Amino acid sequence: MTVVETVRHTTMEDIFVRISGLKVRIRRRPGTGMPILLINGLGACLEAWEPMTRLLPGRDLIAVDHPGTGLSSPPDRVLTMTEIAHFYTVVLDALDVERADLLGFSFGGTIAQQLAREHPSRVHALILCGTAPGVGGVLPDPLTLLTASNPLRYVVPAIRELAAPIIYKGRSGRDPRLFTTELAGWEAHRTTLLGVGAQIMAFAGWSSVPWLAALDQPTLILAGEEDPMAPVGNSRLMATLIPGAELHVLDRAGHLFLFDQAADAVPLITAFLDRVHPTEAPS
Repeated sequence: MTVVETVRHTTMEDIFVRISGLKVRIRRRPGTGMPILLINGLGACLEAWEPMTRLLPGRDLIAVDHPGTGLSSPPDRVLTMTEIAHFYTVVLDALDVERADLLGFSFGGTIAQQLAREHPSRVHALILCGTAPGVGGVLPDPLTLLTASNPLRYVVPAIRELAAPIIYKGRSGRDPRLFTTELAGWEAHRTTLLGVGAQIMAFAGWSSVPWLAALDQPTLILAGEEDPMAPVGNSRLMATLIPGAELHVLDRAGHLFLFDQAADAVPLITAFLDRVHPTEAPS
């Protein structure tokens, strides 16, 4: 692993590193308290986090372009979930971070579960948003699955907007024009079809149901009431299986509630973090 380039922003820094031969972009905003590693969903670049991160002032935030998304190079093969979890520990190593809180959205939430299981010493707390436990969970309806399976929605903005009422619902589904305004970060960099395809294949057949009860990290689970991609039944199942997990379902929220209803989701996240780190809350 070699640091190859650093790019300064006003309050954040992009670091490009080599991980198993891949060029990977990491962005960090230094702050106080335990670092929070943000793990995004299928095909999403790190700029997509901006509606949420601006509501988390003072927090130490780490975002990553998953291989094949944003400015990270695509993998040359399909990584297993175990390998992906290890990949994110190497990201932490690159920043000299021994332990972090994990916030995983959608596919990123499955990675967060896997990382918490396989590398528990690296994970202090879990925040699982709009995600699922894989096989054994609640599947999306057939229309959602069919629409979501169109790979062009990752590379053609107009197709994403047409699909939004079906696969996202919530606020973005009601007004897909948000992708040209407050959700413009989603279009900052196109994903590669190879990159998102590798993510989908890694998730195929995966399940956390057999071992969720063994997780012992403090866990917050957030779900959108209208989420068609990760139906709310998945969050209820995970909350039942993970000891002591806290569940909140956001009214009229869709799959992208963490971004298009950030003002509703972030207070729940900050309250949880303040409880699990009572002496580290930003002033």
